[in-house]
Amino acid sequence: MSTLSNSQGLMFAELSTQETKDQLASATILKGWFGAQQAGQAKATITDAVNACRGVVTQTVGEAMLSSFPDAKQAVKAAVEVKLRIAKMQNPAAGMVVRVRIGLAFGPVRVIGGRVSGDAVQTAGMLLGKAKPGEILVDQALKDALGASADVKTVPCGKSEGITVYRIADDAGAAPDPLLSQTRGVQISPDFAALKKPAAPAPALAPAPAPEPKPAPAAWAEGGTLVLQYCGTEKRFSSRDGEISIGRARENHVKVPEDHVSRKHAKIVWEGETPCLVNLSQNGTCIRFDALGREQPCGDRTPLQGSGAFALADSFGHSRTSADVVKFSIEAK
Repeated sequence: MSTLSNSQGLMFAELSTQETKDQLASATILKGWFGAQQAGQAKATITDAVNACRGVVTQTVGEAMLSSFPDAKQAVKAAVEVKLRIAKMQNPAAGMVVRVRIGLAFGPVRVIGGRVSGDAVQTAGMLLGKAKPGEILVDQALKDALGASADVKTVPCGKSEGITVYRIADDAGAAPDPLLSQTRGVQISPDFAALKKPAAPAPALAPAPAPEPKPAPAAWAEGGTLVLQYCGTEKRFSSRDGEISIGRARENHVKVPEDHVSRKHAKIVWEGETPCLVNLSQNGTCIRFDALGREQPCGDRTPLQGSGAFALADSFGHSRTSADVVKFSIEAK
């Protein structure tokens, strides 16, 4: 059963590591560099800061932690506190420092089994994806909720996806991070569910033999058509159409106007001639292939083969109506 809550402050925080200037520049999720123990300690630091500001960690999405707060002021206070505490964990002599990026938003949320969802959650996730290591980005709603008397300085950063974005200034409770000068720039993937490590220059080696090309699925051997059926509508796509967006917003290629469906819930991208389903929502997406007869969660990229259906929910059992279920099939050319 879900309940609609009053407006809350939402914070997405994600940790990454960054090598010092004497090392090759890279970024990755904490598990890849520190191991489970260090990752747990860093996440515990965030949890402690959240609890100290009357907040609660409600869920995780990949390596990102989502927390909710009773008001905007506590959310900002927690974000600054997290940044301060992470800064104290630094050990540049080890050749690696920890970075945190944070997205903050404010608005009403829907609570289902202790987990929160809604447009404000989506906005916080979007801002997390836009934030650089060491940055705290906030939306217009949270800035307005702080009021003119807020003792925190915000810097306008333009608009993203129709939302006005601000950055919390470095002097909001802390001096600029001195370790930033000891690191090289790192490109962070806009997908907040995972951080991708940039490719480092490889040493000159003799070229390896070219790998044997992998055969395409039979239905796509000569190019094919992806057929999507939803809400009484059928649409057909091919790789020439490019990325296919799915969600509640009217600009999506596949529009599913259900309240619990995120504005940009999922997308289908093409790897060569193979369509792959990608979940973009904290509410989850699951898929069921007719050949297997069982459902599975949709992760970063799930190739679509044969026929089946996917639900814009974390399971078919949590799908409220058939309107949020999209059937798919692949037709050979």
